[in-house]
Amino acid sequence: MNEAENNNEFKMQFIDKLIVSMIGVANIIVIIITIVAVNNNYKRMHEEQLSKLSDIPYNETYKYLQTGDVITFYQDTNVITKYVCDADCKITKFTSIQFIIDNDDLIPIEDNGKVNLYSIDKKKNTIVLDDIPQTSINNKYGIIKIDNKDGIINKHGKISLDCIYNDIDINASHIVAIRGNTIYVFDNDTNLLDSKTIANGGDISISEKNNNLYINIFSKQNTTLIFDTKANKFTN
Repeated sequence: MNEAENNNEFKMQFIDKLIVSMIGVANIIVIIITIVAVNNNYKRMHEEQLSKLSDIPYNETYKYLQTGDVITFYQDTNVITKYVCDADCKITKFTSIQFIIDNDDLIPIEDNGKVNLYSIDKKKNTIVLDDIPQTSINNKYGIIKIDNKDGIINKHGKISLDCIYNDIDINASHIVAIRGNTIYVFDNDTNLLDSKTIANGGDISISEKNNNLYINIFSKQNTTLIFDTKANKFTN
């Protein structure tokens, strides 16, 4: 084989390798383009699906989609659980008087004249209230009502005082409740400090000044009781 033939063979081998390399590069480019297109398509579909879901007030974990009497809860775009309504149900909308439960697992759902605290984790109602929890001066607790009796709930969605009272008022340091003709005073951790029987029950409101808690009772005969916050006892 002469030198010219060797050069031609070398050129052919080089061209063959170049063609193979170009085909390989082209295939890689096609694969990259395909991956990018698939990712973009997935991202678009993901964002489109998320846009159809509704936010739950003050809840960063879950969203929902309501179709008729079924509320489907999602974490990202994954279905977590479904709530089937009794009648005319909806996710509770935020109002200025609403106490916010700092627990994404509990979802307040207005359903058939009640407010159900639905647990995503347990997939069932945990508490059934007469109405949405109401705010108080003390943001640690909200006032709740079950069967027309008052109680309090904490930020985690746990009942701190059972719903057995006729009325409750709360300030930054004390909780005062009335049941029948008895007034109960609790500290900020719901420990009972003292109680007192009165002639007539009624609605209550409280104020505090100079280490005295003034408990106003509105009934047939309005009364004001004074509770010494240092001695933790009634003075009248």
